[in-house]
Amino acid sequence: MRVMSYNILCGGQAHVNGTDRLADILTVATSAAPDILALQEANHFDRPEVADRFAKALGLPFHALSVARAYEDGERYHVAVFTRYHIVMDHNFSENRFQSVAQSLMLNTPLGRISLVNLHLHASNEAKRLQEITTVLAYQKQFPCQIVLGDFNAVSRKDTYPPGQSEFEPLTLVTDKMSGRLTDLFGDVPGGPHWTHPSRAVADHDRKVPRRIDYIYASPDLAARAANPSVLRTKATHRASDHFPIIVDFD
Repeated sequence: MRVMSYNILCGGQAHVNGTDRLADILTVATSAAPDILALQEANHFDRPEVADRFAKALGLPFHALSVARAYEDGERYHVAVFTRYHIVMDHNFSENRFQSVAQSLMLNTPLGRISLVNLHLHASNEAKRLQEITTVLAYQKQFPCQIVLGDFNAVSRKDTYPPGQSEFEPLTLVTDKMSGRLTDLFGDVPGGPHWTHPSRAVADHDRKVPRRIDYIYASPDLAARAANPSVLRTKATHRASDHFPIIVDFD
């Protein structure tokens, strides 16, 4: 079972860097062939033609969208999951006043029922990120078998950053809280660095320190079955979004 998480930067819309990146994003995703694809910044995926295009191209018949609150500019940074497995429960955290949104799904998978959380935490405030993840983890206590993934906009103590050079000034409250509950599937993997942001799609990327802010966490039983964690860094992924997609297989 292959799980993929991918922040696709404003839904792949043309206004970000002058090109339509949605086709590139779809190519990246189809080439990776995930069984579960979790998207963050799935702007405009509330339009049926966009979601249906993805589902059909990926061959993933089931999908769920959680609609985010509108920013001041009117954009909504939704999250969406596409999967080949039946979705038997869908919980949306939007009522908790997240800056963006998070969703919790129950999936019938070959490994049994798995609770999957797809989230996009606050972009700039660590205290608010901590509030958001606390809300998610409180809800998730009821599920012994779970995966929590997405764009956490937070760094980890397991990664090393040059002093004073990261715009996040390594704040780790969120990942500290996560490490007490679930296993960071990339945190102890040799052969790093496993940076996920930024790619060359960001105009000012030269002024940003590479960092890992996208994560896949799993409960201990699933973590024991995880294999091949990888960050996809290719010409296509540099072009498609400011984040690189991350993948983990479960056997």
